[in-house]
Amino acid sequence: MGFGPMPMKGGGGRFHYLDDEAKPKMNKAMFRRIFKYYLPYWRLLVLLVVCIVVTSLLGLVPSLLTKEIIDKALPDKNFRLLVNMILLSFATTVVSGLISVGQTYLNSRISKNIMFDLRNAMYGHLQYMPISFFSSVQTGEITSRINNDINGIEGVFSNTVVQMLNNLFIFFSTAAVMVATNWKLALFSLVVLPLFVYPTRKVGKVRWKLASKTHEKLAELNTIILETLNIGGTFLVKLFTKEKKQQETFEAVNREVTKLQIKESLAGRWFFMTISTLVAVGPMLIYMVGGYLAIRRGEISVGGIVLFVTLLGRIYQPVTSFANISVDITRSYALFERIFQYLDIKQDIVDKEGAVELGEIKGAVRYSGVCFSYHENKQTLSDINIDVRPGEMAALVGPSGAGKTTITYLLPRLYENDGGTVSIDGIDVKDVTLESLRRQIGIVTQDTYLFNASIRENLLFAKDGAGQEELDAACRAANIYDFIAALPEGYDTVVGERGIKLSGGEKQRLSIARALLKNPSIVILDEATSSLDSVSESLIQAAIEPLLKNRTSLVIAHRLSTIMAADRIYVVEAGRIVEEGTHEQLLALGGAYKKLCDKQFRLDRKTGQKLQNRHQQQ
Repeated sequence: MGFGPMPMKGGGGRFHYLDDEAKPKMNKAMFRRIFKYYLPYWRLLVLLVVCIVVTSLLGLVPSLLTKEIIDKALPDKNFRLLVNMILLSFATTVVSGLISVGQTYLNSRISKNIMFDLRNAMYGHLQYMPISFFSSVQTGEITSRINNDINGIEGVFSNTVVQMLNNLFIFFSTAAVMVATNWKLALFSLVVLPLFVYPTRKVGKVRWKLASKTHEKLAELNTIILETLNIGGTFLVKLFTKEKKQQETFEAVNREVTKLQIKESLAGRWFFMTISTLVAVGPMLIYMVGGYLAIRRGEISVGGIVLFVTLLGRIYQPVTSFANISVDITRSYALFERIFQYLDIKQDIVDKEGAVELGEIKGAVRYSGVCFSYHENKQTLSDINIDVRPGEMAALVGPSGAGKTTITYLLPRLYENDGGTVSIDGIDVKDVTLESLRRQIGIVTQDTYLFNASIRENLLFAKDGAGQEELDAACRAANIYDFIAALPEGYDTVVGERGIKLSGGEKQRLSIARALLKNPSIVILDEATSSLDSVSESLIQAAIEPLLKNRTSLVIAHRLSTIMAADRIYVVEAGRIVEEGTHEQLLALGGAYKKLCDKQFRLDRKTGQKLQNRHQQQ
């Protein structure tokens, strides 16, 4: 997928994406930025350049020795000179080969380290992007940037930068020998080279456009793979019997990728064919012109003509390669630009200058005139005022989409409020470091996320190095210990992708145990008992009690029975708080809260009646 300028908000600011279809703007600033990634390895680069210079000079020795053999050893019938020349040529080839091995090692080490640095920089940068970024970008696009684009950087150095340096030294060293041997023949050999420049530029533009479209389609392909070949996507595909449809969709995109890759590989084929023809015809012309200079004018020896023919192939090779390098540089530049697009996306939610550590807190939470919007010109929350004393439970109720979850996410700064203040113990959450703030807050959501790892690893994600006693205590408090103990592998049981091997209630209790292990001062419960059966709900309700004990809590629940004991209930509608008070006070008002209670009572009564009728029929 391509990004245009999208006014997405990560709290108070915008993300600005560059257009993938735009031609890469090659400028000094960009080259300097790219060079910074090579700078830490300058010693290896210097050593690599030395290897390139030495191998390019050694590459000339066999040709020069061949000239001596033809002009001196053979005419003079000097067998000893012949043997010496052959042995020297062989020794030069062996030494050059050994240096080439070292060159390959240096080449690989530098390129792999640059990939390592870029991948670390990209992953580290994305780790601190706000939730709104991930809600607006496909996972396949992110994977494509980290994998495909950064993997392509290896070729930038190995096949582009090194090859360019190698070709430059080969070209100039070879041209110097040719001019020193016979300037007229050298001029004749080099005069056609400028003809390669313009077509090379044209081919580069075509190849870049195709490369850009290829990467776009590869990202689309990655998205299909990631969204359908995971446990959730697979269930959905099977449930709606869309296997054939998904196969057709994948095949269509895969076919487009293949077509683009073929087009890219064939771009400039006529130009490269012309170069190949010139390379083949070149030696014939050298024999003709060189023969004329030797026979009619005596300006060059037979060995000199043979030397020129040998050097001609050596000098045309860099020129042919330069044609490809020009294309590769454009493509490589595009890769760097795509990577920098992500690295340049602003991290809107960051520590402000002078932010302090949030130390031990009492847990008083206050929202004062808070406003927030996901998109410009469309406000999501307006004038939110909430006051929770230390150790109290505040409940947020209201219809889906009213903004309840968004309100709670402003506290740990998963989103950034546009106006008003959110504070803990009177300290604005924007004035403290993100790490110290989020360390104080535990969140249990309806959609529990578990890594495809063991139960132990999922628990330790909350607290590195927690001992077995701590794990047991947290799991007992969360009513999940007996279940874990009954498993053949206990805590080492792998839960599967997104915890697929566990039931909804088991995942939820494991999530509560994880939150208990973190031991936060403030707890956010977001629909923690929603969509669960009565048995699981009762177990989770029992598990929630120790989690909320002596802690400030914000609780969201559709089932109003779970929050009747809340110290204060806030009714949220369309991003505004329309009522607040205790359960009894709100019922007495006879407003929005009473309507919610009456509606849920009717639904619960209908559900109960249906279950009773079904039982009687059985």
